[in-house]
Amino acid sequence: MTVNKNLLIAATLFATSSAMAGEFSLGAGAVFNESPYKGYNENTTAVPLMSYEGDRFYVRQTTGGWILWKDGKNELSLTATWMPLHFDPDDNDDHQMKNLDERKASAFLGGAYYHHESWGSLKFAVSGDAMDESGGVMGEVSYFHPIRMERLILTPSVGVFYSDESYNDYYYGVSGNESRRSGLDEYKAGDSWTPYVGLAAKYQLTQSLFLNASAVYTVLPDDVKNSPMIDRDDSFALMTGMTWRF
Repeated sequence: MTVNKNLLIAATLFATSSAMAGEFSLGAGAVFNESPYKGYNENTTAVPLMSYEGDRFYVRQTTGGWILWKDGKNELSLTATWMPLHFDPDDNDDHQMKNLDERKASAFLGGAYYHHESWGSLKFAVSGDAMDESGGVMGEVSYFHPIRMERLILTPSVGVFYSDESYNDYYYGVSGNESRRSGLDEYKAGDSWTPYVGLAAKYQLTQSLFLNASAVYTVLPDDVKNSPMIDRDDSFALMTGMTWRF
């Protein structure tokens, strides 16, 4: 199985759709994910769901943050994020892809800044590969706006991810040795900007029990979709589940 950046975005929307100070939520859900790599079918995976919002610390699914500064409209934090993208040739159905090297998931350390207004919220984030799997750097600029109803909160979002050359070449490049083993063309990827749109929903069943869902659609940039490892122009992820608020 492989998981792409859509899961990271969906998980972030899932956790922040209605975050309030002092709130801790725990639950379980499932992810439907379209892999960008050739030789993978769409797959569904069970995932734990967790979020916590404190005065100085938060957990938003795959990201933990230490808040350096916060007021009514702004939040600046140091972040640690588990980046779930990986590639395992043993799990792939394509005979050429089976002859490539493994690409591993990694942890990224960086920072994030949020600015909140009545018209919505802006997020600016940058982080680097702390485990040096790719040695890459990633950034994000996004906008989201929670729409609160009686029991339902809808949070549409739009944004763009930046991935540098090291990150893209590790996950999508094909080295000379891999090309000779697999028959795929040798390929070196450059940096890229990946736009996405998303929608999260949170419905309150009882005082403590919630139904959650988030969906993300991504358009793959040229430096990704031109890789011989990739066989699509876009990608989609859907996360659903139930959480209990303590």
